[in-house]
Amino acid sequence: MTPPADDPLVPFHRPLATLALLAAFVAGCQTAPDRTIPDPLPETLEWAIPAVSDAAFLGLDVRENDSGSLESLSFDPGVRVHDVVEHSPAAIAGVQINDVLITFDGTELAVPEDLAAILEGASGGSTATLGLQRGDTVFEVEVTLAASGGAAGAAVREAFVLDPARTRGAWGTNDGAVLVARAEKGPLQKLDIGDRVIELDGKQIVSGRGLVQRLVSRDPGSKVKLTVVSTSSETRTVRVQLLAEGRRLTRFSIPILTTYDATANRERQAFVLIDLYVISLFRFRREGNERHWSFLRFFNFSSGIGELEE
Repeated sequence: MTPPADDPLVPFHRPLATLALLAAFVAGCQTAPDRTIPDPLPETLEWAIPAVSDAAFLGLDVRENDSGSLESLSFDPGVRVHDVVEHSPAAIAGVQINDVLITFDGTELAVPEDLAAILEGASGGSTATLGLQRGDTVFEVEVTLAASGGAAGAAVREAFVLDPARTRGAWGTNDGAVLVARAEKGPLQKLDIGDRVIELDGKQIVSGRGLVQRLVSRDPGSKVKLTVVSTSSETRTVRVQLLAEGRRLTRFSIPILTTYDATANRERQAFVLIDLYVISLFRFRREGNERHWSFLRFFNFSSGIGELEE
């Protein structure tokens, strides 16, 4: 059907038709967020995170205080008591299963690792005040911690936790949250490896996982204030804008004409021009340091294979 001559949209009909035709040929376009974080160097873990020593014994098995609903999952303050060891300091103090342990000597808890970190720094025979919630009642009890008897030294300990969503960093536990790795381009450029975060917006941080969970609860792109202790014991305040997750093109295809495919971290990339399935005009593929070029499928070139990196 031909549009009327006096139709004011006549100049736009042909470009729109071209775009519609192009869209019909586009087989797919795919994007993914860039969440890569480098692995911490082994020597960094050795000096940034101390070896596990005998921890004080409380006698509680705690879990995250989540809502328990997959449809509306949320995390409330404190950690929920999953089990109480018989005749332990916690049992003697009257702590029960399903109680919520909110504070330990005034320090707010968010994840089980917070409690574990505090107990590692405590000693048997010392006393502590537990802030607990049972139903709608909040109360405090005093406990006398016991010695662990060396059992904690044999336990599996979390080395670090990754935060790809807000800081693109890896965090361990050492008198707070210690930075053990960070992405080259990310929100943590003002921090150095080995820096310890001891407060987030004025609230105490005692573990790496505790910091990550608190950060994930913040909106992407929001700004937070970190109290940081450097490896030279200098304390400073650092303001950080959390990652507002951008996206990278990982796949684009127009049948016959071109295809582009890549991983989000660009470790692997491939590009094809004029793809007739049996033969193609040009192909390029990169995997790590290896690069491959192909013209008309018969002329192939490669580089990066067998080369030593300086």
